[in-house]
Amino acid sequence: MKCKVCGAESGKYPLCRLCNAKKEQNLIIKCEKCGNWHYANEQCRIEENHEKSEEYLYSLKSKLITKSEQAYFEAIKASLPEGYNLFPQINLASFIVRTDDARYHNELFRNVDFLVTDEEYKPRIVIEINDQSHLEKERRERDEKVKSICDEAGIPLIKLWTSYGINPDYIKNKINETLSAPVIRISHHVFENQNSIEKPIAAQTQNKIPQGKKGCYIATCVYGSYDCAQVWTLRRYRDEVLAKTWYGRTFIKIYYSISPKVVKVFGRSRWFKRFWRNRLDKKITKLNNNGIKSTPYIDT
Repeated sequence: MKCKVCGAESGKYPLCRLCNAKKEQNLIIKCEKCGNWHYANEQCRIEENHEKSEEYLYSLKSKLITKSEQAYFEAIKASLPEGYNLFPQINLASFIVRTDDARYHNELFRNVDFLVTDEEYKPRIVIEINDQSHLEKERRERDEKVKSICDEAGIPLIKLWTSYGINPDYIKNKINETLSAPVIRISHHVFENQNSIEKPIAAQTQNKIPQGKKGCYIATCVYGSYDCAQVWTLRRYRDEVLAKTWYGRTFIKIYYSISPKVVKVFGRSRWFKRFWRNRLDKKITKLNNNGIKSTPYIDT
């Protein structure tokens, strides 16, 4: 027979000589709960197995926001006007409501990274921190849906890309520019009848261009944001190259007279975005190779 505690040879006894001596010192006991021999300070196997088998449906996260998000939180907080508030990880349903009688509001059960409110806690700006994962199809679709909801609710959304790091001056200027711009609501929802036409979008792309700015309408429509690397490149090219020549200025004038109407009619079509994305990607790559930067840019 082997010892029930240490596994050593114990003859016809349940405990070996050494473990038996420990039993005399009350260091080893025969448990009344499980019926097994074990050290007195060890947890009963029945209790241990029960604890291991017990399943919890919920547990706490170690942190509300990631280390990267915390750095952005501090930079954004420092950029806000006095009295304004910043909240992390806010659910859309906490500050946006549907206006129809729909029974389910699943599309609002999404979190945004940050919400800026004024002194009276009125929602003013949504801020999203985007890394490279937001370029993936599933994330892009999620981002487009969130942007459409914010557009309809009349709250602007700012996207900050981690690939460009934290630029306090850019963040502050962007927030001040957004707060000073008039609130514009854009209807993106589609009627149940798929053959019906959407409500007109008044000279705005899917991601609205700030009031008073010369917007890259087609690029903004294609890339989903007025503030992203590709559109920053094109805006620089417009201001630093095209605007310096008479023929460049002529092109800009013609473009701004046509592109808003084109986007208004075709901006929601997939073929339109695919067609222009292929051509714009090549153009932007060429511009970057020729020294046109893709870093955050404020229109001149």
